[in-house]
Amino acid sequence: MKKAFTLVELMIVVAILGILAAIVLPGVQAHSADAREAAAKDNLRVLRNQIELYKMHHENVQPGYVSGFPADAPSTVKQITFCTSISGAISASKTTSGSYIYGPYIMEMPGNPFNNLSTITIIGDAVAFSATADGTSSGWLYKRDTGEIKCNSTGTDGAGVKHYDY
Repeated sequence: MKKAFTLVELMIVVAILGILAAIVLPGVQAHSADAREAAAKDNLRVLRNQIELYKMHHENVQPGYVSGFPADAPSTVKQITFCTSISGAISASKTTSGSYIYGPYIMEMPGNPFNNLSTITIIGDAVAFSATADGTSSGWLYKRDTGEIKCNSTGTDGAGVKHYDY
C-alpha cells in the first residue's frame, strides 16, 4: 500500500503557511517602505549639497541658468551631471577641459525611490511645491530661483510627514 498525505493534512499545511505569510508579510512591507523613505532623504541630502556646491562655484547662481537665462529641465540636470563653465554653459563631456572646469557634481541623477523617475520638473517662482506634486510626472521638483529640490511624491511616511516635505 502506498503512503501519501491525505487531503486534510495538505489543507492543514496550507493553512499554517497562510497564517505564517500573514504574520511575516506586513513586517517585510514596512521595512521596504522605511528603506524607500531613507533612500529619498539621502538622495535629497546629496542633491542639496551638490546644488549648494554648484552655486558656490558659479558666482552664487544655482543650476537652472545659463549666462543669466533660465534653462530647461534636461539642461538643468546636465549642469550637475556634466562639466560646466562659470556661466553655466554645459560641456559635452564629464571631464574638465578648457573653460569647462566645474563639475560634474554627481555622475547621474538619482531616481526617486517612490516612483523610480530621475527626471526633474522646474517649479515656477510663485508656485508651491505641494501644488505641483503628482508623483508621476517626474522624480524631483526643483525651484531654480531658490535652488530648492523636493521629492515628487504625494505620499506620506510612517510618521505622517509628506514626502515632498523631506
